[in-house]
Amino acid sequence: MSDLSQREPTPAQTESINQGLEDLANGRRFTSDEMKQRVKSAPEIGAIESTGEHKGEIYGGIFPDGKPGWISEEPNPMSHYAAEKLKDRALPTSEEGKYIDTIKGKGALKDIFARHSDSSSSAGFFWLAEPSSSSARCQQFSDGSQYYDTDLWDFRLPVLSVRR
Repeated sequence: MSDLSQREPTPAQTESINQGLEDLANGRRFTSDEMKQRVKSAPEIGAIESTGEHKGEIYGGIFPDGKPGWISEEPNPMSHYAAEKLKDRALPTSEEGKYIDTIKGKGALKDIFARHSDSSSSAGFFWLAEPSSSSARCQQFSDGSQYYDTDLWDFRLPVLSVRR
């Protein structure tokens, strides 16, 4: 059985729940079947979405900005310049990077972090957004430490992207 405290509702599930609460507040009564239809299990953090607009992406739960987010590992390492130009996806912010570090042991994220946690090579890091004018920002897979460095711009590092 899944730990329900680790689940977050999708936007569609939240909308359905809110509509049901509004209906209850207005005196509507639901049958058992109607309640079962409304109450669907939320995806687990770390689960790979199998349908919909986020198909193939990893559900990351509710991010620090209060919105649900999905995480993808890009197929090839990239420079920071290339990673900033991802279409329909973004590099995680430093706050999102800190949050991702707290869920790295869940589902498909566990495999990604295990594969890249060798801190002895550049593969032990992934890109973050928010570069300064002269430095690129990255985060270490193994311990979540974040770094700015002027020499990193052209390094090819693994890329985790986020999407809402």
